Amino acid sequence: MRYYIDTEFNGTGGQLLSIALVRQDGASFYEVLHAHELIVPWVREHVVPHYGQEPVERLQAVKKMQKFLRKDSGPHVFIADWPEDLVHFNTMLLRDHGKRNDPFRFACLLLNLPEFDTARASELPHNALADARALASYVEGNLSATKPVMDPADLSLVQKACADSDLA
Repeated sequence: MRYYIDTEFNGTGGQLLSIALVRQDGASFYEVLHAHELIVPWVREHVVPHYGQEPVERLQAVKKMQKFLRKDSGPHVFIADWPEDLVHFNTMLLRDHGKRNDPFRFACLLLNLPEFDTARASELPHNALADARALASYVEGNLSATKPVMDPADLSLVQKACADSDLA
C-alpha cells in the first residue's frame, strides 16, 4: 500500500508539529502534536491557524499512527516530496530503549517534483493532511495516467518500488 506523507514542523530542523499519512485508497491519519518549544513566527502565522484539531502528546500520536498502519498488512511504501517529512515520520517509528514500532519492513521514497507545488495544489496549504492529500492526488493521478506530467524518473521509481506487489 502506498502512503503519502506530509508534516509540519517548527522551522528547518525543528520539532514535529503535525503529521499526516494518506493511503492510496484515500484513508488517512492526521495528528497535531503539542509544541514543546517556542513556535517560530512564520509557523505561528502560516501553520498553526490551519491545524483543525487540538494537539495531543507524542506518545498518543504514535499509538494512533500504529493503529492506522496495522490496518494494512503491507508491503508499505511511504512517499514524500520533502526530506524532513521522511525524517519526522521515521522518528515516529522509534520507541523507548532503542526499539522500533512496526511496520518493520517498508520503503521510503523521496520524490523530486519540481512541477508540483503543494501551496497551489493543496486545499489548505500548510495543513499536513490537506498537503498529503494533494501529493497523493498528484502521484496517483500520474500512476493512472490521468495527470501525466510527473518526471518519468520519479514515476518509474514509484512503479518499481511497487512492482513486486499488488501496489503497481
